[in-house]
Formats: sequence, structure tokens, C-alpha cells
Amino acid sequence: MSSNPSPEYIDPVNIAMLRDVLRTAGFRGVAVEASSDAKHEALVFLNSEFRNGKRTREALLFALEHRDSGLASDRRPETPPKNEAIDRWQDEGGR
Repeated sequence: MSSNPSPEYIDPVNIAMLRDVLRTAGFRGVAVEASSDAKHEALVFLNSEFRNGKRTREALLFALEHRDSGLASDRRPETPPKNEAIDRWQDEGGR
């Protein structure tokens, strides 16, 4: 039997670290202003980053604080908003 823990298992010390990162970033605590959806998204993101190899408090905090900056550099072509597409469809005779 291997002495390496299962990748599905996160020990209590690491759970405490994840909680600390969430608290430091403003997603955990008594007076947190973040919505429950934002808290959940932050937890899911941190869990993913942890499982992908970021195992230090500093690396996880940095990733959480800069997670949106990676999306801003995405250079996919912009798609028109849904309302514009519907308006164009109606202008072209759609019903």
C-alpha cells in the first residue's frame, strides 16, 4: 500500500490553510460582504488550484486575488449580446 495520500483527500492542516486564505481574501468570517455565490466560487477555485499543485498559502492567496486577471487577457472574439442578435433576427424577418 502506498504511503502517499489519495489526491481526493485533503488533510485537516490543508483545510485550515484554505480557510485562512479565504478569510484573508474576504470570503470567510463574521462580517464578510461577499455573496454566498462568490464565497462558493472562491472555495471551488481554491480547491481546484490546491489539487493542481499550488500548496502554499502565498501561492493560493495570489491565485485567488488574481483569478480574474487571467480572464481579462483572453483575446477571444467578442460575440454580440443576446438582445442584439434577437433584434437582428427580427429585422431580417424572424418571428
